[in-house]
Amino acid sequence: MSIQALFISADNTIELDGLKLSDGSFANDATLTFTLKDTDGDAISGAENIAMAYVASSNGKYQGTLESSVSLVSGTTYYLEITSSRGTLRGFNRVECRAQFKGAS
Repeated sequence: MSIQALFISADNTIELDGLKLSDGSFANDATLTFTLKDTDGDAISGAENIAMAYVASSNGKYQGTLESSVSLVSGTTYYLEITSSRGTLRGFNRVECRAQFKGAS
């Protein structure tokens, strides 16, 4: 998986697409949250337990917003941790991210 960009001083849409249950069907009624952490595993202020909403008429797509007010440092690596739950089922995804200014590569 490639490193995802987080744009500094901009709202970032955080998306998880294609969430499935163990039987292979799409999970369209789960509860999802995300937390952004630094490389030490500490949560970034303002980016803790942010709710992600189901996108209507999609197949297991959820989105949330990392607000522009969250302080990110250019070139710094972060980890986006997404937790999902539906009944007794639990899921976890971790994505490596790097902060940058929009238009930078």
